[in-house]
Amino acid sequence: MNNHLPRSYLDVASGKVSWYTFKRSPKWGKAATIPLMRLLFLTPAYPPVPGGGERYVQSLAHILSQRGHQLTVITSAAAAEADFWRGVSVAARDLPANDGVTIMRCSLRPITGGRAALMARRRIMAGISLLPAVPPGWLERLARAFPPLVGLDEVLARLPIPDVVHAFNLSWEYPALAGRHYAGIHHLPYFLTPYAHIGPGVNALVARYVTMPHQRRLLAAADAILTLTEATAAGLRDAGISCRHLRVIGAGIDPQPPALPPDTLTRFLLPTPFALFLGRANADKGALDAARAVLRLRRAGRSISLVLAGTATPEFTRFIARLPAVDRTAIYHLGPVSETEKHALLEACAMLLLPSRTDALGLVLLEAWQHARPVIGARAGGIPGVIDDGENGLLIDYGDVAGLAGAIGDLLAQPDRAGTMGEAGRRKNLTTYTWDEVARRVEAAYALAC
Repeated sequence: MNNHLPRSYLDVASGKVSWYTFKRSPKWGKAATIPLMRLLFLTPAYPPVPGGGERYVQSLAHILSQRGHQLTVITSAAAAEADFWRGVSVAARDLPANDGVTIMRCSLRPITGGRAALMARRRIMAGISLLPAVPPGWLERLARAFPPLVGLDEVLARLPIPDVVHAFNLSWEYPALAGRHYAGIHHLPYFLTPYAHIGPGVNALVARYVTMPHQRRLLAAADAILTLTEATAAGLRDAGISCRHLRVIGAGIDPQPPALPPDTLTRFLLPTPFALFLGRANADKGALDAARAVLRLRRAGRSISLVLAGTATPEFTRFIARLPAVDRTAIYHLGPVSETEKHALLEACAMLLLPSRTDALGLVLLEAWQHARPVIGARAGGIPGVIDDGENGLLIDYGDVAGLAGAIGDLLAQPDRAGTMGEAGRRKNLTTYTWDEVARRVEAAYALAC
């Protein structure tokens, strides 16, 4: 490790540069066998951007900081998804404190043509990647738009050298590419958590966006790939991904949900019972299938509505607009909600739906289990590695609207079974999904490379 370096990092969260010294945690104790390290995380987005991947990086950074490590996170200045194509400057963003973890935010340049143009660039990249003998630099240059960070290399150049570089999210890979280049220059161990949506139930088009040649090279260059689930690890192996070490580190969740004011959901005027969908409302996440399944049940005379919380996409907006007026009354899209409102929705719902093919784990499943709610997910990505079918939730095939409707109907018809599944999920959180366990696995991986 680089013990000769000063224990200070840049703090540019508000757009201003200042220096301060980290303090080691007194909780570490004398019996520790893992060395304390200077850790650098790179991620395209970080809270307040909503999303399971963003919350995962935040929680991991905080637990490692609490265990005495010095943590710096380099990320974008985004506070909402639209910032990635509208653009935002660091100086314009008033960001909250980060509980001892240093957050370095980079501005985002606006994309002419907005979201549609950004997604078109991604499709062009995927098409180019299929061509024979694509020059290596082409795809990496195009990747600088995902996300379009400004000054990332300059920020990295000003950093005191850390002990470990750990990048997250292979779908938006510019920070991971920049981190690998930085680690190579300074001969540092490089770790990658890809959030790769590869595995059973994921079609070739979805997999293509995380298996382009430059992404495969990035995976192969990592000292270790740290996945959230065994299903993702198996998917990487089946895809022929070359890597030095592949480790499953899992995920964590607080044992108890936050305390909730009794009137948290008053402004929404929601019906009961309702099924809940949390996340970006698009087809890949299963939002459209969730709506179709609920409408199928209502047409059969079942009393159930669907509540969605998260960012709406154009395809979802068009889908809702095409529905008959009577059907639209059964679908409640709330848009982004606060953490308190999210947990109040989980407490009030009959079940959580995640019929998605693009989730590496599905942190919302664990959040539903905090409230002892049953869950229904798709047999795709990392979800089958989380849900034990018939024990703490139900699994259906991605795109199987009839199967999803049947699963929802079964839980509505058997409230005792639904309650038993929710309690089984709560117990699984307590025994399997703890941040202390995740931190120990990550520390062990770091220590081997150092």
